[in-house]
Amino acid sequence: MHNIYADEIKIGQKVTIEEDIVIRGKSNKNAKRVIIGDNVFIGHSVQMFVDDIEIGDFTIIHNHTLIAGDKPCRIGHCCWIGQNTILNSTGGLSIGNGVGVGAYSQLWSHICHGDILQGCRWNSNHPLIIEDDVWFVGHCIVSPVHAYEKSMALVGSVITKDMEANHVYAGVPAKDVTDKTGPQFSQVTIEDKFIILSKKLKEFHSFYPQFPKETIKIVKSMKEAKQLTNDITIFDISSRTYNKRRTPEEVAFIKFLLQLIKFFPH
Repeated sequence: MHNIYADEIKIGQKVTIEEDIVIRGKSNKNAKRVIIGDNVFIGHSVQMFVDDIEIGDFTIIHNHTLIAGDKPCRIGHCCWIGQNTILNSTGGLSIGNGVGVGAYSQLWSHICHGDILQGCRWNSNHPLIIEDDVWFVGHCIVSPVHAYEKSMALVGSVITKDMEANHVYAGVPAKDVTDKTGPQFSQVTIEDKFIILSKKLKEFHSFYPQFPKETIKIVKSMKEAKQLTNDITIFDISSRTYNKRRTPEEVAFIKFLLQLIKFFPH
């Protein structure tokens, strides 16, 4: 099936896997575990050589991406991986929800080449941890760091140190430029979020009049959500989650919002 070789394979609904992809373990062996969520897109010529990989719902992995390494690779929901990207999990790779990795970027969790018998000191691996809403704009090279939520690296950055939450970095090696650029995210009130998302829902229904309006509901809190029936998809602004029902209108609305607005399964 699509050149996927693994002892355990779970593929969600409405997954698109293009031609010439290969997913398997290292050394031409079967991977132990391959989990692909709903509505995932994997572009042509993508190669994954890792024993344990999990990809969340609505994540997009563009063509010629290479994912390889010894330890598990976790990619969250609603991520966007640009073409010709390298994701390395030799030291372990954890990518949160809503993460963007621009084309031709390289994310590394190890350094290894020099002859250690001759005294080479550069041989190590460490986990690369990328939290929710991190954005590597493009052509970025990332060392095994901890990128905290909402941090951002501008195009061509070389990241060698941890990235603080909602800070912006640029340069070689990258430095914190938040004082010049401002943060990636500004504060938005629940009320403003509700107004914005309500307008998006109205716009969605104007584009897709075939979907019944009563099947999607936007709420400000879980307290409101508990008062609704189970046959409605509820988008809860406070928790940024929805109750996953897999209905056509739910899937269409999420795709309509992406990549600029992201919600994750409750």
